[in-house]
Amino acid sequence: MIHFLFLDEITPDAAPAPEPRLPFRLPADYYASPEAPPRVFPRAVPFGCGTAAIVFIVVLFAAASMADRFMPWLFGYMQKEVDGQFTKDVPAAQKAEFDKEFSALIARLRSGKVKVAALQPFLEQLRNAEMDDKVTPEETKQLIEGLRSAGVSPAGKASSRRP
Repeated sequence: MIHFLFLDEITPDAAPAPEPRLPFRLPADYYASPEAPPRVFPRAVPFGCGTAAIVFIVVLFAAASMADRFMPWLFGYMQKEVDGQFTKDVPAAQKAEFDKEFSALIARLRSGKVKVAALQPFLEQLRNAEMDDKVTPEETKQLIEGLRSAGVSPAGKASSRRP
C-alpha cells in the first residue's frame, strides 16, 4: 500500500508559544504558588522596628506631658539669644523694659495663663527681628509692643479683651 504523506503528517507539531515573561509576579501566581515568598528582611527586624516605634511613641507622649516645663525654658533661651543680639545703640532702659516684659511672659507660661496661639504674632515679630542677627532700637520697640499686644504683660492689659 502506498501512503501519501501530507505535509501535516511529516512536520512536527509546533511547540506552544512561550508565555510572556513579566518583570513582576502576577497576584494569581503569587497566591497560587505553594512556596512562601522570599523574605526581604530577617525575622527579627519587624520586632526590633516595632519595639523602636513603641518606645518613640512613649517618649513622644512623655515629652508632650512635660511641655509646660519645656516652653518656659525655651522662651528663656530665646530671651538670652535676643539679649545677645541687641545693637550698641539700644538704650539700657529699653533693654530692661524688654527683659521685664519677656520675664512676665515666662512667668505667665509657667502659670499656664498664656495660649500659644496668642503668641504667634509676637513670635513672627521676633523671628523677623532676629533674622539679621541684630536687634535695633526700633525692632526692640516693636518686640515690646508685640509682647504687650499678645496679652502677656500686665502693662499691656490686652489679655482681658476678646478678638
